[in-house]
Amino acid sequence: MSRRLTLIAVIVSCAAVLALPLLAQGLQSHAGRVQHGVRAHAGSGPGQGAAVSHLDLAGKTVLEGVVDGINMGRGHGTPSFTMVADGKKVTIVTSPYRAVIDADYKISMGDRINVLAYPFTQQKDTYAAAELKNLTTGAVLTLRDENGVPAMGNGACANCPCNTAAHPQK
Repeated sequence: MSRRLTLIAVIVSCAAVLALPLLAQGLQSHAGRVQHGVRAHAGSGPGQGAAVSHLDLAGKTVLEGVVDGINMGRGHGTPSFTMVADGKKVTIVTSPYRAVIDADYKISMGDRINVLAYPFTQQKDTYAAAELKNLTTGAVLTLRDENGVPAMGNGACANCPCNTAAHPQK
């Protein structure tokens, strides 16, 4: 009997040691929440983290043009497309990309697009899309709310790395 208990204790100890890296990653990814409250997102409202927003919320603008470049897909980096609007080439970041995928929203070369967007504060002629209207296909997709916060999915920020069933965004 004591031999069996020793074997069980060894197995439990090994399992605990093997689980430590996983537990450390989980605790580390939520450390910002515990110490600083809910992490800020682009365009977060007043409160903690609002000053670190990378979007100019007051600069909300409408751009319209023809798509001349697309950079969207797995392994392609930040999902975006380029278009010529008012005679200049602009980059439109389409995030959260999960919302684009879930909506099966298509953007093709040559499409005429109307975009409600927020300019990035540190990248010239680069905007975060709040709403995309594909004038060629008639499809409309909302990616951010009126405060610049990314589209919601199941009551939580769709692209938030700390969003889990155990710790949903509030």
